[in-house]
This record gives sequence, C-alpha cells and structure tokens, in this order.
Amino acid sequence: MLIALCGVAALAPEPPAAATPILATTIVLEREGGFAGTRDSFAVDGTTAGGQRPRRMASSPAFRRLRSSYLPDNPCCDRYSYRLTVTYRGDYRKRVATVQGTAAPRILWDVIAEVERVGRRQPAAAGPSAATVRETAVNPLAASRSRPR
Repeated sequence: MLIALCGVAALAPEPPAAATPILATTIVLEREGGFAGTRDSFAVDGTTAGGQRPRRMASSPAFRRLRSSYLPDNPCCDRYSYRLTVTYRGDYRKRVATVQGTAAPRILWDVIAEVERVGRRQPAAAGPSAATVRETAVNPLAASRSRPR
C-alpha cells in the first residue's frame, strides 16, 4: 500500500502557482544589448506594486530547477542578454543567464517578462558593456576607435 501511495505522489502535478509559498525576497534583472546597445536593470521586492506574482513564480519548483544558463551557440546580433538574480529567504541566491530568442523553459521567460513589466527601473551599473568587452577581446583596435582623441 505504501508503494502505491508513493507512486501516486510521484505522479501528482505541481501545485498551482497561487499555492506556491513566496520564498523569493528580491529579483534583479539586468538586460543589455538590442539594436541600440542599451543597459537596463529592474528590481522587484516585497514593496513592489505587482511584485507578488513574479516573486511567487521565481519561488516555484520549476524555476528553482533551472540551470544557471541557457545560451545560444551564436549570441550574435542585436539581441538582449539577460541576467536574473533571485534572492531567497536565508540569503540563498540563484542566477540564470540567457539571450533573447534562446530555447529555454517557459518559466524563465515568464519571470523575465513579469519583472520587466512591474520592476522598478534602476540606473545601469558603470563600466563597459558586455558587447564592448567582447568586441575589444576579438579586435583590440576597437577600444582605440571608441576612445575620444
């Protein structure tokens, strides 16, 4: 009888998102790239209007099982790259990176979309963009062309 119950429990579907306890305390999304090479950062926490939904989604077992990255073989051209950092109760952090258009689980794209929709926009961090660093690594002369003379 115990074996039968274990088998049924293993086949039971995941609880709906509304039943998932909110373990995520903050979500920070860093987005950069696109045609214009923009850099944006969005933050969601317990004080964010509408922030309960993305925090609940990031607390789901499906999100917590995500790999650390979903990257294409060729990250070229004019696509956004995303870095998502979720902090959970107990100060545990999960980071996931991806690039626009890459095959990744739906839950990742849903959390990204919700954080972009309700998150508070924050000033972009200082420093060179990933595209600039990549171009400089491939072509060291690119750095001298982009500097004012």
